[in-house]
Amino acid sequence: MASPFKKAFLEQLGSKYGKPKQLPNSLSLFEIGDGLVRIYIRYSKVHDRNKTFFGLRRDDLKQLEGVNSVICFLWDTQTEPVFCAFYRF
Repeated sequence: MASPFKKAFLEQLGSKYGKPKQLPNSLSLFEIGDGLVRIYIRYSKVHDRNKTFFGLRRDDLKQLEGVNSVICFLWDTQTEPVFCAFYRF
């Protein structure tokens, strides 16, 4: 089940850039702009001691290689998402 934060983020993204296309074999990989950019969305709730955990899947990361891609980190107490260009990761 997708988090309400992820759902809200995808709705905002869709209103600005058109509906994101979910890539096959992943619940977290999306394309916008007809293949212009891939977005890997990772969500974590905030755990004890104000900690988060974002599990990154190797198979998903492989689908970001060689394409304009960003990793988007979401958590339930944030005011704005955090983006990391994949080439920097």
